[in-house]
Amino acid sequence: MLLPVSLAGIMADPRMSLSRSPFSREPLPIVKRASFPKGVVPKHLTGFLIKKGECAGRTGVAIYHGHPVPQTAICVAEKHGR
Repeated sequence: MLLPVSLAGIMADPRMSLSRSPFSREPLPIVKRASFPKGVVPKHLTGFLIKKGECAGRTGVAIYHGHPVPQTAICVAEKHGR
């Protein structure tokens, strides 16, 4: 979806993040809320925390459900049944 917004306005807002992902199917930049502060995990995401050593050694990219995704994401999906 295209929105009539100013990229300068998005970049100036510390609550927003503008990036690109090698895993995105679209060549357009991704606009999203900025990440939460380091060490702070929202309550609804605590079940998806990667415990120390849980996905150790899982690096690179693999095909999962027909899409290229990071190996760590596959490990978390397998652990949490997604």
